[in-house]
Amino acid sequence: MKLTITVLIMFYSIIAFGQDKQQIEIFETDSTWIKEIIEFPIGFAQNINYEGFEDLRFPEGWSKEESHTFWSYVWAWKIKDIGEVTENELETNIQYYFDGLLGLDLYKIDDKHVRKTNTVFIKKDNSHYIGKVKTFDTRYTKKPLTLNVLVETHYCSQEKKRIIYFKFSPKPFEDDVWNTLDEVTLRIDVCENQINSQKQQ
Repeated sequence: MKLTITVLIMFYSIIAFGQDKQQIEIFETDSTWIKEIIEFPIGFAQNINYEGFEDLRFPEGWSKEESHTFWSYVWAWKIKDIGEVTENELETNIQYYFDGLLGLDLYKIDDKHVRKTNTVFIKKDNSHYIGKVKTFDTRYTKKPLTLNVLVETHYCSQEKKRIIYFKFSPKPFEDDVWNTLDEVTLRIDVCENQINSQKQQ
């Protein structure tokens, strides 16, 4: 009897966990996209001092060098409101992120450390940024990697939370891969049915 109760508790806990993860998802995508949810603090980027979670979406072929979508993907952070997002903050946190993700503190070539990630972001308006990430791909090509980046921010006024939405690709902005990334859309209820961009504040 005790075993049966324990099994039932575990079963319903798993269901509840799955429902909770679905409720905190930021994006809507079809079933071909790989998704991952990570809570802050992020294990490989502890210096990013946010409270909240990250929702990542990967298209088919994103990890294959021969694929048109290689290293092209999107993620968003839904975090406790930090006020205005600055260029400097984006640059610093994305440096932390990719240095940690790719293990650049430890990676060496011929006993020499590779250069750490370098980033630049330019503010286009109150809620949009354009940027570039120069790093080193320790996972697939073992070569330098440059990613173009588009960023948009939204403010959830009822929850007092901020969404920072990133799109990454090594392809130039006029490439069709950006249309593929545009297939990832924010859930209509991501801010309790109310999304207000920074522009509206």
